[in-house]
Amino acid sequence: MVSRRHRKRSSIVAAFTLALSVLGCTEPNPAYQGDPLLPEDCRAGIERSELFDRFERPELLDVLVVMDNAGEMQAYQRALAEAMPGFLERLEGEGRLDVQVGVVTTDARDGAGLAPIVRDVEGCESNTLQVAYSGTEGWVRAAACNVQQGEGGDGFQQALDVIETNVLGQASTLRAFRREEARLLILVVSNEDDCSGPTPGGEGASRDVCAWNAEDRREIVPLVEELLASAESPEGISFAVISGPPSGVSYEDGEVVRSVCRSTLGAAYPGNRLYQTVEAFGERGVFTSACTLDFFDQLDRIADRLALTGSVTLCASEPMAHEPLEVLGLTDEGQEKVIGFGSGFVFLGPVEGCDNGALSLKRRGLEGIVEVSTRYCALP
Repeated sequence: MVSRRHRKRSSIVAAFTLALSVLGCTEPNPAYQGDPLLPEDCRAGIERSELFDRFERPELLDVLVVMDNAGEMQAYQRALAEAMPGFLERLEGEGRLDVQVGVVTTDARDGAGLAPIVRDVEGCESNTLQVAYSGTEGWVRAAACNVQQGEGGDGFQQALDVIETNVLGQASTLRAFRREEARLLILVVSNEDDCSGPTPGGEGASRDVCAWNAEDRREIVPLVEELLASAESPEGISFAVISGPPSGVSYEDGEVVRSVCRSTLGAAYPGNRLYQTVEAFGERGVFTSACTLDFFDQLDRIADRLALTGSVTLCASEPMAHEPLEVLGLTDEGQEKVIGFGSGFVFLGPVEGCDNGALSLKRRGLEGIVEVSTRYCALP
């Protein structure tokens, strides 16, 4: 049954529509904008064109594992190896990502380049892959094998120095691993804190001596800034850690660093510097605790927060007044293709890491696209 209120409202609408037609209101409304894109002319500022011919692809991911290979790490390495297959299969299956996995150790004495292939662990005797490539037979097993780098490394764990050498050093050091258009996820796994910088002096366990010489460790923020600047997009590089939770305790000479937890994996010690590195990465950093029974939940969180993404952000070089006038893609066949508003890209405005304005390019909008160009209005 139709209510009296509904009949009354319908009558009013009908009368209003009839009045419009009698009065001759048939001209288009000049303020109406049916297309979500802007008209050709700028509302403010000066029109600019910009070409993005280098940027990280949402579907390509390189995972660089930085593995602690000093004493008491075997159980932690085994825990990561057991959780690695589920992590990688999820990225390849659910995420439909093209993944590569390489491993370096926290022992800076090893120099630049990937860690050796692991064959001396049960189940790894037939491993032949130094870089695990998704889609390659045995690639998940190879990645799980190669993170088990043993316990014979230097006691001074220098993850940040190793990352600088391999990621920011000469490109040839990781030539077999790094892809120019792939996003890079750095995963540090350690039961002790970073000790990058000059080798500290003193008698005692390495972690103790490092704590006593904390003021001589390398600065974290400048390194993180350089790492972030090495990427073409905010999603281009991210940083994850599995280590002992940070502690506010400071240590004087002669004091022994106490563990923050003991589990079936062994003792873990405060990862203060690693935690600070994650904090410096902001939204592109994840810190998870090594005080656990396994690493399945840790890798799931890292996958959700950092690895699985359906878009990549392009940053304008000049301040954008509003959404772009046009976004075009160039296909690998040399054809221009319109990248649609909403379906292909979203305008984010100024965001952290893109102060002038950002375009979030969706993965489906980038299919078959090798270059992106845009026209927008720049503020004077």
